[in-house]
Formats: sequence, C-alpha cells, structure tokens
Amino acid sequence: MSKIIQKGIIASPGIKIGKAVVYYGDEVKVPKYLISESQLETEIQRFEDAIDRTKQEILEIQQKISDDNLNDIADIFSTHLMALEDPLFIDKARKRIRRELKNAEWVINDISIDLINTLTKIDDEYLRERIIDISDINKRIIGNLQKRKKVSMSDINEDAIIIAPDLTPSETALLNRKYVLAFVTAHGGKTSHTAIMARSMDIPAMVGVDEVTSHVKTGDMLIVDAIHGKIIINPSPEEIDEYSRYRDDIIEIENELAKITSLPSQTIDNIEIFLYGNLEMPLEMDIIKSHGAQGIGLFRSEFLFLDKGLPDEETQYEQYRKVVEYFSPHPVTIRTLDYGGDKLSDFMKNYRELNPFLGCRSIRFSLKHTDIFRTQLRAILRSSAHGNVKIMYPMISTLDELLRANEITRDVMRELDSQGTDYDKNIEMGIMIEVPSAVITADIFAEHSDFFSIGTNDLVQYLLAVDRVNENVADLYNPLNIAVLRYLKTIASVSSATGTPVSICGEIAGDPKYTMLLLGLGYRELSMSTKNMYQVKRIIRSVTIGECEDFSRTLLAMKKTDEIELTVDEMMKQKFPDIII
Repeated sequence: MSKIIQKGIIASPGIKIGKAVVYYGDEVKVPKYLISESQLETEIQRFEDAIDRTKQEILEIQQKISDDNLNDIADIFSTHLMALEDPLFIDKARKRIRRELKNAEWVINDISIDLINTLTKIDDEYLRERIIDISDINKRIIGNLQKRKKVSMSDINEDAIIIAPDLTPSETALLNRKYVLAFVTAHGGKTSHTAIMARSMDIPAMVGVDEVTSHVKTGDMLIVDAIHGKIIINPSPEEIDEYSRYRDDIIEIENELAKITSLPSQTIDNIEIFLYGNLEMPLEMDIIKSHGAQGIGLFRSEFLFLDKGLPDEETQYEQYRKVVEYFSPHPVTIRTLDYGGDKLSDFMKNYRELNPFLGCRSIRFSLKHTDIFRTQLRAILRSSAHGNVKIMYPMISTLDELLRANEITRDVMRELDSQGTDYDKNIEMGIMIEVPSAVITADIFAEHSDFFSIGTNDLVQYLLAVDRVNENVADLYNPLNIAVLRYLKTIASVSSATGTPVSICGEIAGDPKYTMLLLGLGYRELSMSTKNMYQVKRIIRSVTIGECEDFSRTLLAMKKTDEIELTVDEMMKQKFPDIII
C-alpha cells in the first residue's frame, strides 16, 4: 500500500516518477585533540593546504558548471571562494589554533558552528538558508584536512530520485543531470542556493520535507508531485499510470504555453498588462528573461548583505549594473535593504528585538543607519546610467519616512553631481505598500511617490494580524479575505485618481487563480517568480477587462472568505480547466 507525504516546500515545480536513492553525503567526523607548541607551524600549514585544496575543488565545480552551460549559477561558488579568501576568517582560524592549541578540524568546526548558531537565531528565512552554504564549505575544508575520498553525486549512473537530509550547493552542482530525475530534502527553503540551482537546472525539487529520510529507503518507487507538494512512496500501478498521464499532460501544456512567450501580454480587448520578474539574485536572470518578463518589478538586494562585512559601494554597483544592462531597456526596480539590524549579525551583533516584525526593519533601519543607506543609494544611482532603473523603499508607514528617504536620495544625487558621476537624473522613486497605514494614506503618499508596488505577503500578514509561518494560525492567512480585497480596491482607486502607477509584487501576482480578480480591481502591472508566468499570461490573453471587472465586483459583494474562495475556484475550473494546475 502506498504512503503519501503531503508537506514541504516546492523549490522547483514538476512531476517525476522513479526509484529512490537515499544520499547522506560525506559524513564529517571531526577529530578533536590538543597539539604541542612544536606542532603549531605544521598544523597551520596543514590548515592552509586544506584551504588551497578546497579553493581548487570549487574552481573545478565552476568549470563543470560552465561546461554544462549553467554560467548563471556560478555566482554561488564565487561567494564560497570569497569566504575562503576572507582574511578575517583565515586570520581568526590561525589565531585560534595558536591560542587554544587545538587541531585545525576542531577550530574550523567551532568557527562554523558559532556562525550557524548566529544565523539560526535570525528571524529571516533568506539569511537562515545560508546555513547550508557554511556547512558546505566546512565539510569541504575538514574533508581536505583529512584527505578523504569524497562521495560524488556525479557517480549516479541510472535514473534516480535523490532523497537527502539536505544537499549543499556543491553537491547539487555535481548532480548527474542525465540520470537525476528530481530530489527531495528534509531541510532547506525556497530561497536557498540549492533551491535556486534546482530551478536553474530544471530539476523538480521539494525541500523542507521533514523526516523524509525516515520514510524512504533506497530502491523505493516514488512519485514526486512538485506541483501540489506531494510525495507518494511505493505507489500502486494505478497511481503510476495516473501520474504518468498527468506528467505528460503538464509537459504538453507547458510546451504549448511557452509558445506565447513572444506574444503580447494583452487582453482580448487590447489592454496591455505588464509582466515583470521578481529577482532574488542575478543568477536567476536567464530564466526570468526566457519566460518573457518585461523587466524586473522587484530586485531584492538582501543577498549582497550576507557576508561578514557590509558590501561596499563598488560591490553593490557591479551587481546592480549586471542586472540593469541585461534587461535594458526594460525597467529594473531595485528595492533598498529590506531587513533590520538584527539580521546584520556582525554589524549589530549585540542588537536584538523582542518583536522584529514590528521593530527597526526595512526603511526604518536604513533611516537610522544612513551611512549604509547612502552607500546603497550611490550604487543604485550609478547603475541607472546603464539602463532603466527605479528605486523602491520598503515598508513605508508614515509620510515622514518617505520624505526623509527622498531627502537622503536627493542629497546623494547632489553629491554625485558635484563629483561628475553619471546617473539618471530623472530616476523614479516609489514605495512598497505593505502596512495598513500606507493604504489608508495612499493619497498622501501619491503626492511624493512616482509609483506604488504592493507587497501582498506582508500586507495580508499585517492587515489580518496573522503570522503566515505560524502553523497555529496560518489557516487565517488568506489573500481572499474581504478586508484584503477592499484594501486592494482602495489602492487601485487611489492610483487611478492620482495617476500613480501601481504594481503588485507579492505572491498573488504570480498565482493564476488571482489574475482575473487583480485585472478587475484595476491592476495592470504584475511582478512574479517564473513558476506560473506562462499560465498568468495565457489567462490575460483569454479575457476582457469587462468580464474581469464583473468578476471582481461579484467577489467584493461577498462577506465570507470560504464563499469568495469557492467562487474563485469554480470560475477557474470552468474557464481554464486546461491550464490551472
């Protein structure tokens, strides 16, 4: 009898059927012993040799990526190389070996554990997911200290679905793409490097599937349904037949939908709808562009702030410029730093808040630490000389915050003028609407903003007072709550009345079930991940604005969330049974 696991996070969508290979990777055993003064120089040399060997391995992985035409994910391993070349890390390890008279494996592992423990306490999913990168580097250095032969994912030579506690970026890069059908890990999140690599490599994947290694053994037949978030262990012949047909149908549908990539994104009555991509980091540029995005509606800049030190102006400028040039002449909207001082562990290591969701985060942090803010603004403004750039401030809740942010930006512009530095003097400056106060005073904000972008993920959370990752109340988190719909209608109305362009960059923008609703409410710009971009475009090209407006009016007249949800589902099944997956 089959067993179904229905939990976890879809990292890369798709359906695969095949036999499981349970992979535990390189088991790291850390020897711990004290050394004598006379052994110090030998031990330090052993450490430095292991660092050199680890660098060489990572360079070889980068070459393999290049040979496989996956240059867009090379930046991940550039970050690993930077960590290995960080003089602070090298010097810290040398000093601890000398001071504590411990062997190199012991010291390196302790340093890694300290950093992992710091990240574990941080209330930010994206930063917590960098733990696997630290683990990856740690395992490689310790393995090279012990000169052990490594287990390689490239050795897999028959069709397999990989089941693992976790996969490091380097393990993922070495996957034999000819035979690895999909992978499932017990840990990880959708913004981990491993998840991003899975999407770039077009390998279906689910992560965060708790205790999956306890339920699956090597040789088990599996169905990985990374569409609905389901794993079927030892399915029946009937289930295999059903999912085989379903998989083939999805491939056929996706191939058909892909044909509309170059077609206009407009409704039957010729109203143009702009589709933009949400960018986590530059390595996703190719896949976003290949899906027909008309630029970047949300470029999250947080990935630049993950290293031990704050990124300097030049580092930020080069990353922004890369994306801006790639998408030129289409717009790239760069969001300024969107997390708080509690997330910049080395900068604010003694800074903690009881409730970081309501604390010094996003624009509040930037306005308190204007040196960091000004450095980022200089880099963004300089990148605007290379294409179409917009600046977006996150989590604006008061007019004073917006006026102060604009004042600092204009002061930085005057500074660049005095230095003769080129930038777009007409650059647009807008805000993310993520909190109820911004909705209520949107007409006031419109007087000082070039555009609005709605971050529905946080807006729903703050409006309904629901922590969407708290399983005890997560069922209350629903974008179809009538309060949310009324807020979305209010913002669209203010946008129309004031002539302020507005887009949606939260998750509902990329969910096909909300497309008709959003068009009916008045939204003409949607920014999303690539997962459902084809489906959203297909819906846009199949409807008129009039029918979407009728549909949204029907929903706004309702009161109960379950009634609204049922009406949306029935409409989708009736009108788009072939593409809503």
